[in-house]
Amino acid sequence: MKKMTQRTKQKIKNNVVGWMYIMPVVLGVLIFTAFPVIYAFISSFFETPLKAISWDFGEWVGVDNYLMPLTNSYYRRKFFKALGVTFLYAGTYIPISLILSFLLAVLLNRDLKGMRFFRVLYYLPVLIPAVCSGLLWNRITDPYYGVINKMLEDFGIGALPWFTKAESSMPSFIFVNMFTLGGSMILWLAQLKNVPKSLYESARLDGAGRFRQLISITIPICTPMILYNVIMSIIGVMQTYSQVLTLTGPLNSGVDDSLLFYVFNIYDNRVSHFGYACALSFILFAIIGALTAVVMKTSKWVYYTEEG
Repeated sequence: MKKMTQRTKQKIKNNVVGWMYIMPVVLGVLIFTAFPVIYAFISSFFETPLKAISWDFGEWVGVDNYLMPLTNSYYRRKFFKALGVTFLYAGTYIPISLILSFLLAVLLNRDLKGMRFFRVLYYLPVLIPAVCSGLLWNRITDPYYGVINKMLEDFGIGALPWFTKAESSMPSFIFVNMFTLGGSMILWLAQLKNVPKSLYESARLDGAGRFRQLISITIPICTPMILYNVIMSIIGVMQTYSQVLTLTGPLNSGVDDSLLFYVFNIYDNRVSHFGYACALSFILFAIIGALTAVVMKTSKWVYYTEEG
């Protein structure tokens, strides 16, 4: 009985010590994640008054905020414009970034002298925060004083409009974000290192060239990483915001709302229609969840090895 009591006391002591160690993380999740999510979900069913956020949620409107994109012509136009811009960017950027980062990883996955330096070099832009990167590119792509346009003028080529015209805003934004391929490249490199060299040796003995090895061995074994990158890219791209805000400067959502991403629509309604903005955020959550479910449901093409 005495031994059991000592064991119980020791167990309680260990639990208390363990909770003390993880308490900062638990409090951080509860205060800065769980509480805002719950507050936003409740607010999405109210017409919140134009004032500081408090426990006075305002007038109960039920699901009206969720139906606003369908029942109100002004909000419907903004909603589908933002959704269209976001899907256009996702449908363009995700395939291009996946292909280029994969090819870059294949190129750097060689045991040659200096490869580590180039891997670090390509990864460095990823370490720059999105806000800092946006401010930096804002100066570089300045239509009058930007470095790139100055170089083009020196070579006798006309200056590029970048973000000053609606038709060039999206291609310019995609171009700028191509410099962050290093994040996906690192993941591809990790996956490529797991491809058994014996498979390549057997393929070479059978007379398969490098392209055939890439198609028949490398890509099939990398399909789990393709699936992971697609899902993470969807989640990230659908929440695009901070870099656009700093990159476009006073233009904000671009000329003629050419860069009016979905999160920008939420941001524009955060003060005047807080309840509607909260509803938009949960609609975005549902959209991301639906896209992820579709990708997972159609992932029969993914090949899992015995180890993975």
